[in-house]
Amino acid sequence: MTTPTAISPAPVLMPRSLRQTAIGILVVGHLLVAACALADLDRFFANWLVLFVFAATIGIGALFLVALEYVVNARWSIPFRRLSEHLAGLIPVSLLLAIPLFLGMHHLYEWTHADVVAADPILTQKSAYLNIPFFAVRFALYYLIWLLFYRLFTRLSQEQDRSGDEALPRRGIKLAPPFIILFAFTMSFAAIDWMMSITPHWFSTMFGPSAAVGGIVGGLALLTLVSAQLKIQGMLPERIGPDHFYNLGALLFGLNTLWTYMSFSEFMLIWYSNLPLEMTWYLQRQEHGWSLVTLLLVFGRFVIPFLALLSRPSKMNLNRLRWVSILLLATYGLHLYWVVLPGIPHLHDGPFSWMDLGFPLTAIGYGLFAWIWRSSRAALVAARDPRLESGLSFHL
Repeated sequence: MTTPTAISPAPVLMPRSLRQTAIGILVVGHLLVAACALADLDRFFANWLVLFVFAATIGIGALFLVALEYVVNARWSIPFRRLSEHLAGLIPVSLLLAIPLFLGMHHLYEWTHADVVAADPILTQKSAYLNIPFFAVRFALYYLIWLLFYRLFTRLSQEQDRSGDEALPRRGIKLAPPFIILFAFTMSFAAIDWMMSITPHWFSTMFGPSAAVGGIVGGLALLTLVSAQLKIQGMLPERIGPDHFYNLGALLFGLNTLWTYMSFSEFMLIWYSNLPLEMTWYLQRQEHGWSLVTLLLVFGRFVIPFLALLSRPSKMNLNRLRWVSILLLATYGLHLYWVVLPGIPHLHDGPFSWMDLGFPLTAIGYGLFAWIWRSSRAALVAARDPRLESGLSFHL
């Protein structure tokens, strides 16, 4: 057993300017969000749903990366695991963001209107699943599972910082497989509940799995952005070098390509079958200006990142990793916007409005506060992990 390298297990306080920036962004964001609520409640709740899903899925995706690191036991990823734990702090933050959604369900989901359900045979048949009490029970179950494993993984990691017990990583290895299995089911069903049920007549068996992989890509993009930024600022150990970032970039490249493959396969099969009930969902996103958003997603979510990370040197270039990660996060939010808003009847008329501007700012502000909160509680690297020395010594 190798001895862990001499790295302090103490938390690293983020600069005061970061907190001030987060406060400023949140103030501006909330003012714009409040203006949107006053102008158009339907648009407010639709955008808030996008904000909530963005924060929740990225946090859960980051927790998936923690579990994946334990399962595969790869050397290169050991120094990044604590950063993933910090980013998973978006899970409890997103739970608070869910409160307005329960107040605005009637603005988002037509199956919450008893008169609409009674007049629609399809919705009547689905009413045993699509009803507010069962929706709330499923929601509570998802978060009970996610928060439980979030607590178990982070407590395990922080206990290791205090005690240095070399047996603790084995407990993480035992926890990880059950979480990965539960992640697949809960993320898939949550995507169906939160987003697909906006258009309850439409269905796709690939929607849930594709959303789960999308959340992992979002979590990985945020991890890559934070890791590259911290490395540039000299806040990560010097021994975390180009070989570590190459693997981080390669994983981002591969998973984003997988998400693109799943999304295109879903579209191709539905388009090829040419059934009106299934095609309606995509037709809504090809009319009234939404085709422009579709085109932006094709290039911003796949073509540009694919070409930017294709070569080996590009995966070691910290500046390139940063801007590609920012692009993927921005287009992930745009993709959720593209999924949600056209399904709301009068919002189908066209994308982009001044009323949408406050929600990305609010997401950034809450994300910064989640990072400041988590990084103040534990070090950026799991200093007393017995495998850390092996991880820092990794070379391709």
